[in-house]
Amino acid sequence: MQKEGVSPLDRLKGIPVLPILNGIGPCDPLRIAEALMEGGLGALEITLREEGAHNALCAIRKEFPGLLLGAGSLFETEQVEWAADQGLDFGVSPGWQPELWEKAQENDFIYFPGVLTPTELSGVLGSGCRTVKIFPIEPVGGLAYFRSLTAPFQKFPVHYLPTGGVGEAQVSSYLAEKGVISVGGSWITPKDVIFNEDYPAMKRLAQRAMKLLHHDL
Repeated sequence: MQKEGVSPLDRLKGIPVLPILNGIGPCDPLRIAEALMEGGLGALEITLREEGAHNALCAIRKEFPGLLLGAGSLFETEQVEWAADQGLDFGVSPGWQPELWEKAQENDFIYFPGVLTPTELSGVLGSGCRTVKIFPIEPVGGLAYFRSLTAPFQKFPVHYLPTGGVGEAQVSSYLAEKGVISVGGSWITPKDVIFNEDYPAMKRLAQRAMKLLHHDL
């Protein structure tokens, strides 16, 4: 849900780490969102991998309209349309499916397809898409691979979202790279914290993440 005069992409630039929630577990999704916001981190991606993810996204959207909220693990055009209809701010996929990008355009919806190779990235940029998730980045070489992958495409004004195995120690290095708008990270919402319903820990992790924007850690 776009704040008046501020696009979701502009808001994402102020978010060093985009928390990725791969499972709600026993947690109250509203309390998760509240903990992140209290820690200064006003964004959240919930992947549509489990039952309950749709309801969690709808509940958070209603209760926290100012939170930058997105749906991940999108594989079908219907999912893209659903996310747009619910007033979510963005959608993310692990791979590149042109039909999802086309559906996102139809709905004026920000969409980050996932790529990992020059061929995939060339195809995405050739379609006109300028928001790209690089996934999974750390297992294939991390920052060095990111630089090699993106170097031939410097002429394109791309917003990159490196994701996949990126820990707290690597975030600042990625943020210093041209085109990186934010870094995806599930370390802010780790499974043990989620299943223990440790909301204070989520808040502390969010606070640590926000300090990375200013290189305070």
